[in-house]
Amino acid sequence: MIVGFVFLITGIAKALNSEQFIHHNYRYGLLPPKIVPQVAITFIGLESALGLALIFHEFPQWLIPVSILFLIGSSGLILWSTSSGKTEDCGCYGGLVIITPQQSILLNLGYILLLGIGLFYPIANHHTQTWQWILALIVGVSASTLGWLSRQKPLVDFSRLKLGNHWKRRWLKDSPNDLQQGSHFVVFLSKDCPYCKRWVPFLNMMNTQKDLPQVLGIMSLPSDELEAFQDEQMVRFPLVSMDKLLFSYMADAYPTAILIEDGVMTQKWIGEIPEPYLDRIKQMYERVLLKKTEPISS
Repeated sequence: MIVGFVFLITGIAKALNSEQFIHHNYRYGLLPPKIVPQVAITFIGLESALGLALIFHEFPQWLIPVSILFLIGSSGLILWSTSSGKTEDCGCYGGLVIITPQQSILLNLGYILLLGIGLFYPIANHHTQTWQWILALIVGVSASTLGWLSRQKPLVDFSRLKLGNHWKRRWLKDSPNDLQQGSHFVVFLSKDCPYCKRWVPFLNMMNTQKDLPQVLGIMSLPSDELEAFQDEQMVRFPLVSMDKLLFSYMADAYPTAILIEDGVMTQKWIGEIPEPYLDRIKQMYERVLLKKTEPISS
């Protein structure tokens, strides 16, 4: 029952926001890209149906061994994908919680132990009722349907950068700015993103304007690589590193920018420079050029 509730909850969580899970499966590179969404959504339905079937103890002689094999395969996939650098985590919990690969494997071992207990100590005189497996089938189809509907836009947004959420101090321990006070323009950048590099001159200029929010760049790089990026791109605004696993949950695309006002996320942009700030920089440039072209009075 415990394992069933875990499968059911994580399956529904993925169904309500399947885009992140689909993207996670793309990163494996094991399937042709054209069929990845369909496979991921089918998996969501099967996981949800399996969860409910375990709760009702349906066909235990079949479903418990299948669940154990699934958890063993999942653990192997986690080891392979994280050690090869394809992913930072298992993607198992639909963004509800952030756990390390090691923690995920330990949890899987715990689930296998519980399933083993259920297999060797079955409920006496238990019989699966017809309505139970029909309900599990309905849940599986419903979860897949929700997953298909949420592949472009989440039905429920579990993002840490959801507008209205509070910025947590523990997310960024080394921030030079106090994000709980004042107005801050926080940008998530990737060293392999060409658009991020194009943003740097704009962010440099924005950081010099006292009437605009303070700029803070965030990356998931070791200190030496972070310093190299700063030097190569001539970064003139504060740039700090975030834990790689947490960083992967904060933004799905780069650059992603958020406006934080007194600790609350109020606006969000993905891949586009905010027009009001861009216009402000353009006006500043125009004033500087105008001063340079004005004739010097005698």
